[in-house]
Amino acid sequence: MRKYPVLGTITVAFDGVLDGVQAQLIRRSKLGYTVELLEAKDAFHKGDHVELSLAEFTINPRKSGHDSPAL
Repeated sequence: MRKYPVLGTITVAFDGVLDGVQAQLIRRSKLGYTVELLEAKDAFHKGDHVELSLAEFTINPRKSGHDSPAL
């Protein structure tokens, strides 16, 4: 079974500096997430790893190929 990357959106992190930035989940813990930024913003660069609380990262719903209509 293939694992797909878990993507999400950063919200209210670092006084709003990273609001709306897309990131890929690297690790989960009881306290929060470690994510890799998929885009650059201000002093943060694409590929940076950032520690976030559970409230600062919203996981996007995964779309599967099974949702598309049959032809």
